[in-house]
Amino acid sequence: MADKKHKTQTGGLQEKKVKIPPTKEEIKIEQQEEKAKRKEKRKERKKEKGNFFRRFARRIKDVFGELRKVRWPTFGLTVKKTGIVLAVVLVFSLVVFGIDQGLAQLYKLLTKGFE
Repeated sequence: MADKKHKTQTGGLQEKKVKIPPTKEEIKIEQQEEKAKRKEKRKERKKEKGNFFRRFARRIKDVFGELRKVRWPTFGLTVKKTGIVLAVVLVFSLVVFGIDQGLAQLYKLLTKGFE
């Protein structure tokens, strides 16, 4: 079972795998294979493009397919999470209002002597 890209080199007590550089023919074959793959991908992309209405219909079909997979929350869970969001918004509103009022009072104290 010899590996084509490596050869075993013995010397001393250990064996080493030494990488064999590819030949010109192997490089040419790899390049041709890559070119063929790119050509095939281009053909697939062209085939996928199709006409506008077919693509649009396929996109709509995909959207509805994804919507069928969605696990929709129950009404109770929705109400619970809405309550949490409203509570957080209220808390942050109070914090921002408090900071605003504090800064307003500080401004009044600083500008009181200039009147």
